[in-house]
Amino acid sequence: MAESKLAKYIRKGISTEESRHPEITAPRLKTQGGKDFGSIDFSMHWSAITQPFRMVPEPHNHDFEQYLIFTGGGSNPADLGGEVELMLGEDKENMEKFVFTEATSVFIAKGLYHGPLTFRKINDPAKPIMFIDLFFTPEYIRKT
Repeated sequence: MAESKLAKYIRKGISTEESRHPEITAPRLKTQGGKDFGSIDFSMHWSAITQPFRMVPEPHNHDFEQYLIFTGGGSNPADLGGEVELMLGEDKENMEKFVFTEATSVFIAKGLYHGPLTFRKINDPAKPIMFIDLFFTPEYIRKT
């Protein structure tokens, strides 16, 4: 059977990689766009967070847009299953703290400072917090 001309819109086999954070023990999922898959440069990573830790220690910004998405990893993804703290600010000296206890998405505009990012509480490691990091660039570069 001939391959469909629409097959170019489907990418099977999302890749896995080890996280650079030793606290994340499950493989991280990763997919990317770009000239060989759509026309938008993006990267998206999924991580299962099973224990509290500070993922991003310092405020930083970058020259691309980003979405941070936090959902529950059990049968009800709207139930975050823990507590996440994120600092946001237009400059590093005036950061505001946000605490999430339900599924949440955050838009990080170009130049917006964000961090620290801390997973403060995981109610049940068997139902981790799922962290999705979606950013619109082929290469992630932080400015501190």
